[in-house]
Amino acid sequence: MVNVLFSEAAIAEQVSRLARHVSQDYKALVSRQHPLIVLPVLKGAWIFSADLVRCLALPVRLEFLRASSYRDGTSSGELHVDIPGPASLGGHHLLVIEDIVDTGRTLSRILENLRACHPHSLKVCTLLDKPARRIMPVEIHYRGFSVGNRFVVGYGMDLAECYRELPYVGDLGGS
Repeated sequence: MVNVLFSEAAIAEQVSRLARHVSQDYKALVSRQHPLIVLPVLKGAWIFSADLVRCLALPVRLEFLRASSYRDGTSSGELHVDIPGPASLGGHHLLVIEDIVDTGRTLSRILENLRACHPHSLKVCTLLDKPARRIMPVEIHYRGFSVGNRFVVGYGMDLAECYRELPYVGDLGGS
């Protein structure tokens, strides 16, 4: 059973609030010629990013990031980050969109890889933050909700590819 933590309405309200903040912060910095590059991390952040982008009052360019650990015997869980067109990111304002920031390990590696592209600026927007589980320090510029040590699903987040379609964020009974 999935217990609702954040309803569809609460999420919509937070997405709208986040979009207002992002739009305000970037309105004088981006243009049609130099849009804000929004980089959702697949797969979990796709629903959140779609809703957020539709609420932004800014020109944006969308690129998708993929971070994955391969356990094929040769890399033993090493994190790989796929950044499409890294050369085209330099000199732009970049906004990474995450579904949830937990330990910070994945996000830290993503940011390290993006900094190597020499962006004009690099910020992070996450729907959920689990600060109690942080191992790697990462700066979060835009945060929807903070959650305790719960395993959450829904609104793009999954357990073994299930529950992504839920319109709310819930937990599976953990604490």
